[in-house]
Amino acid sequence: MAERKQFRDSRLWAMMIDPLHAAGVADPHLLARQLVAVVRREQHPNRRTYGPGDTVPYDVTAALDLDGDRWERLGAEPNERDMWRMPSFDPDEHESSCGGCWLTPHLLERYGPLTEASVRRPDHG
Repeated sequence: MAERKQFRDSRLWAMMIDPLHAAGVADPHLLARQLVAVVRREQHPNRRTYGPGDTVPYDVTAALDLDGDRWERLGAEPNERDMWRMPSFDPDEHESSCGGCWLTPHLLERYGPLTEASVRRPDHG
């Protein structure tokens, strides 16, 4: 649960939307998600973060979304590598669409950014 709290950025995202809209940004919701990805990269340099439009490498098998909810890749088979599910989906806490399967680009646009769930160790070489 502590990890989830650390990555709850939905308030930051929501606070960005009005100024972006006032500045004439065509899609302030999407740009706000991309900007939260920038903030997360700065705040958590030991974890990879991906925003809308990014490609998530296949070695990232679990990630935390804008609200800090965990999403996991379905598998390593070619038809599963780009699909994600929320294992802790709770219909009382999450919108119903979170209970389904999401393709990476759609997940990033709707619930992103995604930050890998495990800490990367620096290479010692």
